[in-house]
Formats: sequence, structure tokens, C-alpha cells
Amino acid sequence: MLHLLPSDMRLPFLLILSLLPACTLLQRKPSTPALTKPVYHIDAALAAALKPAAASIEIDLSRQEMRLFNADKVAVVVTQISSGRNTSPTPTGHFKVLEKLPTKFSNRYGKFVKPDTREVVVWRVWEHHGPQPPGTRYEGYEMPHWLRLTWPGVGIHQGEFKPGELSSKGCIHTPAEPQQVIWEHAQVGTPVHIRGSSASHPDAP
Repeated sequence: MLHLLPSDMRLPFLLILSLLPACTLLQRKPSTPALTKPVYHIDAALAAALKPAAASIEIDLSRQEMRLFNADKVAVVVTQISSGRNTSPTPTGHFKVLEKLPTKFSNRYGKFVKPDTREVVVWRVWEHHGPQPPGTRYEGYEMPHWLRLTWPGVGIHQGEFKPGELSSKGCIHTPAEPQQVIWEHAQVGTPVHIRGSSASHPDAP
């Protein structure tokens, strides 16, 4: 095709061709890597047969994993979790569920918002210094499917996180689906054993 063009038009034509791939690349949107989702498994048959009085929970901080067991110590739910950071570690030991709520709103971790416009003035109240900004009100962050383990405020609840990271101030963050199943089968008094350590985890504050 190039040899059919007059000689004085060949150079401009080649320049146009050389620019076409670059233009195509400029117009193409950069690909966004897919976020890794937490891994979990729910045995639907065992869950359907599980009575709350027979349920128990075990949490391994070293593996960042939580299991819901039946009376025969067979795992009904296995899920990745995200526990407390090194500056606010999750406590270990034997606990019992002290409180069960469909949703809890934190009285410690929240934001200051303007009620009329819903504008967030301060996102992280616990890092805010000075008085509350005028014209704002405090709103605690939502913690769905809440299971309290200590009265000072450590609990198990649904929370977003990236697998492998430590994200909380001491609570156990879980994916939504397995936490709903665990919450439904737990009751006040359900035993919870937390063991292991995340002290060697690379996540700092």
C-alpha cells in the first residue's frame, strides 16, 4: 500500500501509523487488580443441625483463623479473620459470649458528622485532638453481628479487611457470610477459646 502513495506523502503516513498504538494505549483504561477476598468454608448440613447450646468457637491468632465447632468438635465454619494490631493486640485465653446484638455501634471508634448534610468532619474520632467540632454529632462505626467477649470492648463482628493483615483495635474482624452463621448459632455463654500470637506479624500500628 505504501508504494502506491506519492513519495512526498509516504513519510507523513508512516508517522501517523507509528502514533496509532500509542493513542490506543492512552485511551485504554488501566486495569485494576482484583482485591483478594477472605477465604472461608461453611458446611450447610452441619450448620442446619447445630444447636446453639452445643456450639463453641476457637480462634487461632497465629493462623488468623476462626472455627465454629459442634458438640463432636467437627468444624461447621472455618474462616479467615483479622485480629488486633501489635499496638492493640487481641487478648488470648478462655472467654464466653457476654452479649449478642444484630448490630452494635461503637462508643469509642466513630466519626463526627454534620446531621443536616451528612458531611463527615472528622473520620477517626479516637485520633482527634481538641473539642468536638461545632455543629457535629458523634456516630459510632457499625459492627454487624456483634458477639462481645470482654466488657472493655473486645468482640467478634463483621468487618472489612484484606487477608493477611491485622486491622483492628483488639476485636476479631470477620467476613460477612461466615460471621452471620456463627452469630446465629452463638448465644450468651457460648465458649470462645483464643490462642496463638500475632506478635511476629509484620503489621505495625
